[in-house]
Amino acid sequence: MTDVQFMVLVTVACSVVAAVVGLVAIRAARRRSLMLALLLAALFPVAAVVAALAVNVSAMFISPHDASVVWLVLGTASVLEILLALALGRIVAREVQLVVDGARELGQVPALDVPGAGTSRSGVAAPETAELAAVMAELEATRERLSASRAAERAARDARRQILGFVSHDLVSPLSGIRAATDGLRDGIFPDPTTALDGIEAAVGRMSRMVGDLGELSRSDDLPRRAEPGLVDMAAVLQGVLAHARPAAAENGVELDESVAGEVHVRGDQDELSRVLDNLVSNAVRSSGPGGRVLVGVVSQDGFARLSVRDTCGGIPDDEVPHMFRAGFQGGKAGGSGLGLAFVDRVVDEHGGKVSVRSTGAGCDVEVRLPAAE
Repeated sequence: MTDVQFMVLVTVACSVVAAVVGLVAIRAARRRSLMLALLLAALFPVAAVVAALAVNVSAMFISPHDASVVWLVLGTASVLEILLALALGRIVAREVQLVVDGARELGQVPALDVPGAGTSRSGVAAPETAELAAVMAELEATRERLSASRAAERAARDARRQILGFVSHDLVSPLSGIRAATDGLRDGIFPDPTTALDGIEAAVGRMSRMVGDLGELSRSDDLPRRAEPGLVDMAAVLQGVLAHARPAAAENGVELDESVAGEVHVRGDQDELSRVLDNLVSNAVRSSGPGGRVLVGVVSQDGFARLSVRDTCGGIPDDEVPHMFRAGFQGGKAGGSGLGLAFVDRVVDEHGGKVSVRSTGAGCDVEVRLPAAE
């Protein structure tokens, strides 16, 4: 065997042994620390070179002087390589930790009641390693999708609560109308029972629709589908509302009058517009008291359908007027949940209209303006 063959054989043998031992060590080390695995990956090739060189030097293929030079160069290079492996391991470990922190935050689902919960981070350092940067970018995209999903869930939950509040509030009016009609029939207040029976029929129909909405909410996570806008005869809506408002007005000793000027049509949801007018009329009857008067009018003017409800409640303080349509607001004459006028404002706005209230000498004047249908 020649000298060259011997050196090649020794080098191959040392490299194979170092590779096998290094593979086993790296596989074990990666379960504990990526930095340790990178350090071992840098050390074992150096160890193979050192072992091969040691065998060859011991075989005296080079002079002692040359061997000392080789050992000096190899030792210096090995130290530098170890330092470089340590630095690289620290960099990669730090960037992996960024990815780990990002993944951990995805699992920390914040409470939906916390405003701004689940929003994506800003100003956080991203890994510079291409593969880790791609993973981090995907985590950030997932975070944004989760944030949008949580925001949508929060909005749906708030909308469901608001709908439940509006419906439960609006159930009070037809129930009061039915009770007033039955009391009136029992006490003989109505010479003609048709008025009371019409009121009961209108109230029951309206309650059935609202209970249907509640049933739909209970069967599905989705909000009830809004009906397609249709042509609404506001005079017919007014007659339906007054039908079940008259028994309550008669029981409270309130005179309820109407004024309809010609045909007035708008485009929208008839049930919701009926609830708007019912809220306004019910509030007016309740706040006017015995001996009071409520005038409900519908007229088409300047391209708008104008619905007005005038009562004799005695007026409201000027400082309360700007807050009348805020959900939950209860003024000195409220006596309710503070949801009725908030519902009125929301529905009128969704129909492209405006609602206003002003205090007169004798009471209040509420006007709803809706775009008239052609």
